[in-house]
Amino acid sequence: MLTKGYFGLFERPFDKDRVRQAVALWLEQFGGLEQVCPGPESGNATLTIRSQEEIFWEDHLQFRVIAGEAFCWVYLSLGRVVIETSSLPQEGNTLALDVLVDLPGLLEVIDERNDKRLDQLEAEGLI
Repeated sequence: MLTKGYFGLFERPFDKDRVRQAVALWLEQFGGLEQVCPGPESGNATLTIRSQEEIFWEDHLQFRVIAGEAFCWVYLSLGRVVIETSSLPQEGNTLALDVLVDLPGLLEVIDERNDKRLDQLEAEGLI
């Protein structure tokens, strides 16, 4: 397994206010936060985010949450109810799950290996 990750299903779609809440929580709970620079020409360059006011807005947002030597990627889209996370499968690395569990409105966490449930969500148009 190259990564381990989760899908978080939320009660309502993400808007800018809900993204700001998530970013505030991640900044409070973890050691660092970066956002992938918007635009296709930026590649995988990231910028450090120190406050909610520094978010670069676009429809599809990608963040890297850092805790010590571990990090995970967070992928979310405005207007959608699902967040996807991924991290390296290091023993004891629970960051891909930790970034989801305290977010308000979380209904369900789905392991990325649960193909049956992910197929259901895809059929419903949620992912």
